[in-house]
Amino acid sequence: MSNLESNFNDQFINKLHQAYLKRVGIYHVPNDELTRFSWTENKTVTIYAIKVFTAEPGYKFYTIFFATKNSDEKNKLIILDLTNNTEDPKFFRIDDGLPVKKLLWLNSHNLLNKSIGSNIITPSANFSYVKKIEEEGDFLFENWAQKWVDQEYDRTQEAEENSTLVEAFPDFPNTKQRFFIDRYHFKDMLESLNDSQFEDEFNQCLFAYENEKWFLCATGLGSCLEHLMLIILTNYDKNGFRNEKNRGIFHGFPKNPTAQDYVRLFTKNPIKITSRQATFINLLYMARNSVDHHNTGKTQKNLCDLLLDGISDMYNDYYSSSVLYKSTPKEDE
Repeated sequence: MSNLESNFNDQFINKLHQAYLKRVGIYHVPNDELTRFSWTENKTVTIYAIKVFTAEPGYKFYTIFFATKNSDEKNKLIILDLTNNTEDPKFFRIDDGLPVKKLLWLNSHNLLNKSIGSNIITPSANFSYVKKIEEEGDFLFENWAQKWVDQEYDRTQEAEENSTLVEAFPDFPNTKQRFFIDRYHFKDMLESLNDSQFEDEFNQCLFAYENEKWFLCATGLGSCLEHLMLIILTNYDKNGFRNEKNRGIFHGFPKNPTAQDYVRLFTKNPIKITSRQATFINLLYMARNSVDHHNTGKTQKNLCDLLLDGISDMYNDYYSSSVLYKSTPKEDE
């Protein structure tokens, strides 16, 4: 990528992001509810500008703009030229006011990568008649950001106020994904743990979260919490922990442990959490058990947020110590 192209990409993304955040600010949403928006906090996106054929006189092409979620540290802009692939009446006769249907056509003709379809942020889909993408003015950014943010707010408002309906996961691009996890926030955790089973379990929980399957999400996050506690305990065991009776950390540990068994072991050496810390961990498991379809959408989401924060805290507070632990000749019970 040339420096000129790189500069244009950065300017385009920055202008759009500023317009997006400006629109979010109008709603005065508390910081703990910013998960309803896809491009706030540390979340990053990939912006797509897809050039397609248009029969509109005076224009060289028609551009569909949309964003997808990503787990990278940096926002990206990708420009694709599909003008030759879309010179088809079945495409250009689709109502211009329905860019998502245009994307569905592109997807059905294998013109979009499958990963794009599964990660698209539906409210971000927009369109514009332009002769050159580089000539787009501030109107594009303000107009696009307004539609994008307003749709996310309306959809999340509905979910916050009502219980979650039980339904099958919808297919792209008619997905109603409403809440957006900052996946980059957990990237270091997953890389440090380097446990494919935990990563798969955790990513399934994030998928359930973003699709408002709160019961599934909470149940899975409870299992992830237990799994993370097991990883921490196993690290101490591998690093040679022995108590004063020369017993390993798992001595007397049941074959089918419960959450209480994990908490009880955390209260002993070498971790030896306080009663307040034990209460917090027990609170997380209580939250896991409190989510059901009788709760409102807002209650269920908040409990899942608590579990996500708890897993992050568990990793930050206890994991590194388990990795760096060095055994001593004698340990207290």
